[in-house]
Amino acid sequence: MSTLLEKINQSPGAIKQFTRQQLEQLSQEIRNEIINVVSSNGGHLASNLGIVEITVALHYILNIPPDRIIFDVGHQTYSHKLLTGRFSQFSTLRKYKGVSGFPNPEESETDLFLIGHAGTAISAALGLQTIEERNKGKTKTVVVIGDGSLTNGVTFEGLNNLGSSGKDILVILNDNNFSISRTRGALSYYLTKLVTMPALIKSKEEIKEIIEKIPAIGEQIVKLSKDLEQKTKHLIIPGVFFEKLGIQYFGPIDGNDINQILDVLPNLLNQQGPKILHAITKKGKGYIPAEKNPEKYHSIGPFNIETGEVLINTTSTGTFVGKILEKYGEKYDFYVITSAMEYGLGFDGFAKKFPDRFFDVGIAESHSLIFAGGIAKTGKKVFVGIYSTFLQRAYDQVFHDVCLQNLPVVILVDRAGIVSGDGPTHQGIYDLAFLRSIPGITIFCPYSLKNIEEVLQQSLNYQTPVVIRYPRDLLPEDVQEIKNNGKILCLSPGSMAEIAYQACMFLNQQGLQIDFMPVSRICPLEENVENMLLSYKKIITCEETMLAGGFGSLILEICNQKKLSPEILRIGIPDTFVETGSREELLKNFNLDKGGIIEKVKNFYENI
Repeated sequence: MSTLLEKINQSPGAIKQFTRQQLEQLSQEIRNEIINVVSSNGGHLASNLGIVEITVALHYILNIPPDRIIFDVGHQTYSHKLLTGRFSQFSTLRKYKGVSGFPNPEESETDLFLIGHAGTAISAALGLQTIEERNKGKTKTVVVIGDGSLTNGVTFEGLNNLGSSGKDILVILNDNNFSISRTRGALSYYLTKLVTMPALIKSKEEIKEIIEKIPAIGEQIVKLSKDLEQKTKHLIIPGVFFEKLGIQYFGPIDGNDINQILDVLPNLLNQQGPKILHAITKKGKGYIPAEKNPEKYHSIGPFNIETGEVLINTTSTGTFVGKILEKYGEKYDFYVITSAMEYGLGFDGFAKKFPDRFFDVGIAESHSLIFAGGIAKTGKKVFVGIYSTFLQRAYDQVFHDVCLQNLPVVILVDRAGIVSGDGPTHQGIYDLAFLRSIPGITIFCPYSLKNIEEVLQQSLNYQTPVVIRYPRDLLPEDVQEIKNNGKILCLSPGSMAEIAYQACMFLNQQGLQIDFMPVSRICPLEENVENMLLSYKKIITCEETMLAGGFGSLILEICNQKKLSPEILRIGIPDTFVETGSREELLKNFNLDKGGIIEKVKNFYENI
């Protein structure tokens, strides 16, 4: 007997024929599938379990395509993928050549954009709907945003423009941060259903009659209300902010009750203009460990479904950095800031131990750096932790509010290099190129745990901007130099140093003469490394960043400035976006694994 998911996989339009009871069954099937696959592959679990009913209802009511849903952020789209022909491939989620963990237009026309960063959906939807209405089309556009997206400035820019534009867009606010009591939930649901009904384009007297019929409290509302049209919406619901922007507000409703959603959505979609539906959901719903600890299961590796325990307990470099900050926090007076990544960055220990010196500002990377600049201006040391992919959003603040002011902010860039599973939106391979173009900045790429602790210690004494970039995977304890008066010098910073060292060791054992130096400080380049460039006719650079503007480019520039003319082989990531896969698979794909580096160096060596 086929499941409902199998029927939809064969024919996505089959969902239109389901009863409400079948939609509830479908929601449970989706939850089971997500839990099974994520327990095997890892991924974003809690957020996807919370949004199942909203996604099912939207696919049931809308005609997709041409109607469209834009998710903000994209990590909450697993249900959407299962409902759009990807059920049979869903077991490959986040795998090399498999289903992406984020929206991907190459997979389905129902994924309009590659979406990996928060804050973009409302603005994108506004662009789409502007042309749709100019062409007098009837396509519906729905935006689904998480409550965390409301802390992002780009979201507010989009909301401001949406309200003034008057465009026919429905925004669903998936709020999984607050509980909703039965009393308030029932009343809000009743009123939301009430005010979305076409019959409510009525006189005050007719509205009064309807409200008076609300059990137990209807008469009290009427007595308290002087302006019924306003009180109907604003007496007990927190929508004034959106209404002031020109966006009609409805809710909150229970976003995990598919019957409530189905009662409200059709009426909302038939109303013209910008509107927002506030839906309260349970993050991790349907899987008890994720409900109890949604932070842990927000993004998680493979785990045992029965116990909830992670199967591979790997310590990240970020966790190590967090422990060092805890240790230094006992001795030094400094502050730590993050943008909604307290646990991902390994800062939770520091936050508990020093709550008055820790700040989580939400998904607001730009703000975090300006905020840090303000702290630094007072003479206090401050560390700002940001994933490399999200630092891209705050380039102007690095330039204008930190470096131009010459403030001693230390930016801890986690996930520098290739990141397993998350695809092209999350690769940390671009930051070195855009950071080293800024005057007065010091950039470190520590290559070992010993080295990164030394760098963190040094950064406390810097009176100028500092960047320390490190990978997600745990760095080795240490990486040694190789000095044997070789004919070739190999230089490698950061996370590639260990692999390059292993390749050089192998080649030396084969009789080739290659010297190797791990590099920690990139900008300005360490003096001893710069001096070594004078002694070699052939130089190799190995890096886990884009070749354009990367470490190899820096060596070329320095050699040109010094009028040196060694032959240089640059090994790194070519001019491309990096697809989904494990770090090991992607390094091999780019010939950046040990074997790939050995072959490149051998060919380079033989041409001496």
